This record gives sequence, C-alpha cells and structure tokens, in this order.
Amino acid sequence: MNKIDEEKLSSIEGGMSFSSSLLNAVTGLFKLLMDAGRSLGSSVRRMSEDKMCPLE
Repeated sequence: MNKIDEEKLSSIEGGMSFSSSLLNAVTGLFKLLMDAGRSLGSSVRRMSEDKMCPLE
C-alpha cells in the first residue's frame, strides 16, 4: 500500500451519481405518498358526503 502525500489528497474529488436502485427507491416513495393521499382524499370525500358503509 502506497502513502499519498497531502497535495495529492487535497486534489481528490468525489462525486455522486444516481444509480437505478436510488431512482427506484425515490419512485417507490413517490408512489407510496400518492396512494396515501388518494386514500385519505377518498375517505374525506366519503365522510363528507355521508356515504360510509355501516360497521357491524
């Protein structure tokens, strides 16, 4: 293993790339939030229109 001097260490640049798994995770989170909002909106609409199924 070679030691790197301070000058070379300061010139090292890191980067970030979007991988497909990160993109799939963001897409999955977006779908989850959309489904939750749709369910919540549907529930609010049904309660306001008094079209709820009776619980037995």
